Amino acid sequence: MLLLVGAGMYYLVLERFRSLYGSFATNSNDLRIYHSTGEALLQGELPYRDFFIEYPPGGLPFLLPPALFTDGMEGFAAFFAAEMALLLVVALLFVALAARALERAWIFPALVLACGTVLLYPVAVARFDPVVSLTLAAAVLCAATGRSTLGHGALALGAAAKLVPALATLPLVLVAMARAGGGLPGKLRVAARGYAVFFAGLALFFVPAALLGWERFVESFTYHTDRGLQLESLAASVLLKLGWVDDVFFDYGALEVQGRGVELASSLSLPVTAALLSVTALVALRELRLGRLGRADFPRFAAAFILAFMLGSNVLSPQYMLWLLPLVPLAGRGVPGLAVSGVFLAACWTTTQVFPLHYSELIRGDAGAVALLLLRNLLLVLLWVLVLALPANVPGGTRREYPGRDPA
Repeated sequence: MLLLVGAGMYYLVLERFRSLYGSFATNSNDLRIYHSTGEALLQGELPYRDFFIEYPPGGLPFLLPPALFTDGMEGFAAFFAAEMALLLVVALLFVALAARALERAWIFPALVLACGTVLLYPVAVARFDPVVSLTLAAAVLCAATGRSTLGHGALALGAAAKLVPALATLPLVLVAMARAGGGLPGKLRVAARGYAVFFAGLALFFVPAALLGWERFVESFTYHTDRGLQLESLAASVLLKLGWVDDVFFDYGALEVQGRGVELASSLSLPVTAALLSVTALVALRELRLGRLGRADFPRFAAAFILAFMLGSNVLSPQYMLWLLPLVPLAGRGVPGLAVSGVFLAACWTTTQVFPLHYSELIRGDAGAVALLLLRNLLLVLLWVLVLALPANVPGGTRREYPGRDPA
């Protein structure tokens, strides 16, 4: 049955992607960057030394096979889409195994992940964010089976491709600390061991890249800090609704807005993000203090931390939704879990309605498209609140543990 769900998801997401294939593939700025990067690598050029790329080095290995086995942009896009769809199928498998390890029926989280993937078909296989989805799914499985050390390694691989999985290290450490004995010193050793594994894994990618071309490697990070307020961000959607946006223009590989309140919103992005992350951390720490934090809570708080980042950031690209695919379906049990997954799927649907289906109208400031974008962003706010408000997965924090396994 699980294989049928995975095969159905694979077929449907590729079939729907092909429905807008042609011009979408050749006109996609991201796919053009991936293609040119893959071709440069095949020609023996080294990233950061011979050419600039705005992404961390962990995603580069996934650009080589499509460049190696295809010719031209359309062939590259088709192969890349198939590759990303396969990664999402593996993520689906990991989520199902995690559900089994947590003594839950696997069918519901697997179907939520599959439906979310299909709903996000324009970006699900046209960006390399499925690499992040896969590593987060691996971390969920590791947390569910009591292998937190291995989970930190998975998160390091994800962060090497796109930094956001680093946000999931704190809930993974807290879950490991909740299981650790030895009092406070023992818990601190567990946290130190987890972060040592994470940073060691990150160094395997970052150190060679920095040695190849330090200035361009650093620029790949500062590049994003210089970005303006992106059209689809929460702040931009509010400004659009207020009628304060005067212009939409293309810069830093995305559409950004100009107008009244834009500079203020951009300047507040960092403190707002920090505040949202702090609130999330305080809720997680409260659960730890009350003895209610266990293996089943990792996907819940990993989703909450990532949502906090998405909501506060001045960039909220549609592919960011892929990060939540392996997390939200396992965030809660029963009716509360069902409600959270329903809100998430509604947000996936509205994301695709905004991009690409009504994107041209949004750029023009059409009231219906603006309302659709604001609805999507409010659904994400609601999702963050609901995830934080979920009841403890098991009363009293009791969990079936896996004796003899590393608590880190």
